[in-house]
Amino acid sequence: MSNRPPRFNRLLILILVSVPIFIGALDLTVVSAVLPHVIYDLEIPVQTGLDDAAWLVSGYLLAYSVAMTFMGHLSDIYGRRKIYLLALTIFAVGSYLVAVAHTWPTRFALRAHYLLSSGRPDPARITLLSLIVARMIQAFGGGAMVPVGMALVGDLYPAGERAKPLGMIAAVDTAGWAVGHFYGGVITYHLEWRTIFWLNLPICAIAFLLIYFVLRELEQKTVIQRMDWLGAALITLALTALNLGLGVSSETGGGVVEQQVAWPPYATFAVILAVFLIGAFLWRQARAEHPLVPLHLFQNRNLSAASLANFLVGYSLFVAIANVPLFINTIVAETLDQGALDSGLILLALTVPMAMAAFPGGWLTARIGYRWPALAGLVVALAGFGLMNHWWVDTTYATMVPHLAVTGLGFGLVMAPIAAAVVDAAPAEYRGTASALVIIFRLVGMTIGVSSITTYGLHRVEMLSSRLLSATADLVEIARVSMEVAATVIDEAFLIAGIACALAIYPIIRLRVH
Repeated sequence: MSNRPPRFNRLLILILVSVPIFIGALDLTVVSAVLPHVIYDLEIPVQTGLDDAAWLVSGYLLAYSVAMTFMGHLSDIYGRRKIYLLALTIFAVGSYLVAVAHTWPTRFALRAHYLLSSGRPDPARITLLSLIVARMIQAFGGGAMVPVGMALVGDLYPAGERAKPLGMIAAVDTAGWAVGHFYGGVITYHLEWRTIFWLNLPICAIAFLLIYFVLRELEQKTVIQRMDWLGAALITLALTALNLGLGVSSETGGGVVEQQVAWPPYATFAVILAVFLIGAFLWRQARAEHPLVPLHLFQNRNLSAASLANFLVGYSLFVAIANVPLFINTIVAETLDQGALDSGLILLALTVPMAMAAFPGGWLTARIGYRWPALAGLVVALAGFGLMNHWWVDTTYATMVPHLAVTGLGFGLVMAPIAAAVVDAAPAEYRGTASALVIIFRLVGMTIGVSSITTYGLHRVEMLSSRLLSATADLVEIARVSMEVAATVIDEAFLIAGIACALAIYPIIRLRVH
């Protein structure tokens, strides 16, 4: 930016940018709470249609991730304000389409089907398809806002002051999808589930108008003039294949993980294809005149070390977030409905301290550099995992809450310095690209984390159950052993998450102070 606004205006811009990012992240998991209502309303057979309905969650995550790969780079070319407002508009349009998917979009899709194909389609299935497409449109806008918002912060704040606002955006994004299930549960308990998406529209409209006027005086000097569309296509296909391959055995949200040990036949092929496409993307980036992600950026020690730390933090964080609802649903809560509500409430003990700790993390980073606040955060998070590693069948919410608060506090301290290290390391013309890397590495870590820990957990449950259950066990014995097995496996999952967190110490140590 040519001229930075006063501190008050920068804070106002940060708040305005953060609210839509929070709503977009919220809608990532909000649908997990309304999914049963969608299945009921559309009369979808659970046995045959649940896999398709799950795309309301996984399709959102996919489009959310894809948008991050190149929309930040587009903001380097066309300006933050234009691309952010475009992303906000796409998100609002997607929200509207989700809310009305059962009306004119379904009728339009039915007419298209009759024109292009023979046979009588299932209207419920067509409505579900319309919902999935609308969710992916919504997600594309929601995902694009995150790196563009972070790049905007990079433009507004000088290098020494970016850590706190960047940490706030990262924490807001993470907190949004962590509390989405609870938010969705509360809304659907009192109102009709489509209300969730109608509520997005006035928020987006107000945010659009305020951002349009507040940012109109801020001009961005752009250096890059061309977009690497082939690179964008390759990384989009790679992320699609990765999500198909690694996201098949888990459910995003607060529910119980499906007991499905065997992967579908396409999963292994999808993972191999993802590896091939990532290789092709790197080959393209090394040779493109205007690469989407210039590989020379990773020669900067701070950028490469912070990116690796981001991956490991994402892995350990999502293992925690996925296993807390699992622990509650299988061990503590008496019913699934109560478990869903309790999961959202208890996870606030993790996400609220995480968001609040972004401020002291940023304050410390501005004064003593990236390394020591991040290391302190990792140590605190490790202490939290050490406490969670001792949860058992008699553990209560009163015990869980302080343990989660310690862990969340640690992650919050880490987020600001590693986000600032990446953005500060990038030249101004690639700030949008660098901002996207912060979230992409974390998202890939999350995807691999939840997939690997789910696969590990399902195999461990099967192995321990077969070892501990006798052929003559009665229902009481089966229930007791099942709870102990679940507690053991979740205990091991927290240990694995702690190990991943400990591994992040090495790249953090490699960070230069400023």
